[in-house]
Amino acid sequence: MNTNSMPTEAITIYNRALERTNNGDLQTAISEYQKAVNMYPHFIEAYNNMGEIYSIMGKRDLAISIYNKALNIDKNYKILLNLGVEYYNSGIFKTALNYFLDSLMQRPDFHEGNYYTGLTYYNLKNFNEAEKYLRNVVSVDKKHVKANYMLSYIYYEKKDYAPVIECIDSIREIADDKSFINRYYGFCCFHLGKYKEAEKYLSEAISLHPEYKKFKSYIESLTYENKVKEIGDIDSAIRNLESIMMKQPLNMKDVTRLSMLYVFKGENSKAEKVVTDYKENILTKKSIVA
Repeated sequence: MNTNSMPTEAITIYNRALERTNNGDLQTAISEYQKAVNMYPHFIEAYNNMGEIYSIMGKRDLAISIYNKALNIDKNYKILLNLGVEYYNSGIFKTALNYFLDSLMQRPDFHEGNYYTGLTYYNLKNFNEAEKYLRNVVSVDKKHVKANYMLSYIYYEKKDYAPVIECIDSIREIADDKSFINRYYGFCCFHLGKYKEAEKYLSEAISLHPEYKKFKSYIESLTYENKVKEIGDIDSAIRNLESIMMKQPLNMKDVTRLSMLYVFKGENSKAEKVVTDYKENILTKKSIVA
């Protein structure tokens, strides 16, 4: 707050309004802020605080009107953010995004600006842009729960499982949604070939989501059947199955085994292809029979 040219009485009234706000007397606080801006029309902080009170009271149109008055004084990054939040909360995401991006034009390292920009892109399903801004958030605040939640979803959808685990590790101790943590950790461990860990975390998730029980049983059967970690020469096992596949179609058991071996080596595209090819062959046979 620049107080050089501001009347002392206006500052006194502003501080009195802050006290009223802290005491929950919002209507009186608004009256005091109005007195302050009447005395000093460029009192941008008073306008901002009035807008926040109107927002708390659910008077969104008044909040927007007051914020715009503040913007006429100065294109302040915090005012731009607050305006964006009003539109975001109304579900008008594209307008909100413009204000958030404007706030970052004023101050690129604005933490809340980066978060809300990422959040808005996320809601607009533009996950590449959402990732960029959410990464800015966690680079400063590694334990930002909501940013890590959203990044986990984005990475998982991209089948980039290692970063999902990094995000979850950052918030595992402080996140309220333990089911989310255990579910994503379990599925990522599965895709990375870490079956024992997958069983452990999915077991914890089952208590809240019984539908995971079937998947956990599936992992247990694969782990027992394949003994992936005890096979020894995985490359040799893969070559064996690939050799059989060159001569004749694999049965479902061998397809599953080969797919899991690929996953264990991190060759997820190969794992998906062998399963997809098997399914397509089955469908082709059915259509011929029909």
